[in-house]
Amino acid sequence: MRVEVVGRIVWHYGDEERARAVAGAVQVDNLAMPPGLKKSLNLETAWVDGKVITKVKYSGEIETLIRALDDLVFSVKIAEGVTGKV
Repeated sequence: MRVEVVGRIVWHYGDEERARAVAGAVQVDNLAMPPGLKKSLNLETAWVDGKVITKVKYSGEIETLIRALDDLVFSVKIAEGVTGKV
């Protein structure tokens, strides 16, 4: 099934330093996206006031979007684990 999605995902940390670290780690992963996927998926992650905000713009098959968002959540989880130990 083909879908078009424009939205944002917000993680609330309440800690500017941790939000900056998580957003930085996730944005690097966003930039490393395969070239073919970059044509249909745009992910931008930043931090604001202790929150990590990822803007999502996608047009394509829903299965690909689900895999991309799963990768995003996994990346955030890894970054949270690392920043929680620092």
